[in-house]
Amino acid sequence: MDNFNIIILSFIAGAATFFGVWLGSRHNYGEKTAAFGASFAATIMLLISGVELIPASISDGGLIKSSIFVIIGVSLIAVANYIVPHLHTFHDIKNCDQKCMLRASYLIAIGLVLHDFPEGFAIPASFGSSTSLGTVVIISSFLHNIPEGYAMTVASRGIKGGFCYKSAAFSTLASLSGAILGIILIGNFAHINSIFLAVAAGAMLYISFHELIPMALKHKEKTAMLWGAAVALILFFLLGLI
Repeated sequence: MDNFNIIILSFIAGAATFFGVWLGSRHNYGEKTAAFGASFAATIMLLISGVELIPASISDGGLIKSSIFVIIGVSLIAVANYIVPHLHTFHDIKNCDQKCMLRASYLIAIGLVLHDFPEGFAIPASFGSSTSLGTVVIISSFLHNIPEGYAMTVASRGIKGGFCYKSAAFSTLASLSGAILGIILIGNFAHINSIFLAVAAGAMLYISFHELIPMALKHKEKTAMLWGAAVALILFFLLGLI
């Protein structure tokens, strides 16, 4: 697939966050939906990493090299999370006034950007391996961004001025920027695409285990979490058939 189409598809996948924001701004389905969405998003990212990206990286570059760069991918996002202040929910915030809520909302938006940049990077890396892999990653990313946008909106309820839509715009730009960086690197270093796949997989694994799964657990809705994981598994299986 040519680079222009990859950029367009990456933009569409990132823009799915807007749909999630729209859902959250019109319907508050509560803790169960938030738990479902976080579990769904985590499962999709784990499946992309474990079933698609890592095996493709091992096939191209070997087990040892791929393992090393998965660890590097985990480390890069871990360092970014440590350096850049951010939040993912208001769940643990107590006695927070409007000013405090606004600051926390910005920190949540930053957290969303940290998620979407490596996801955008994974898209051209996947297409660099095969069209079928790239297609699965694009569709999975689109589906994953909807519950992320919804969760941000529910968490930021009460903040005015179109904050969530602005955050969704930054999130989309982060995904697009990651995709453009991936295109540039792959265009110049196509022979090491297995490294890019492994780094992207590592980033997604960190986000899933360190951010999304704990986010789902905080809502204490085990049934909703299981349904989120089950729906993600079914959709991912169907995408594999397509």
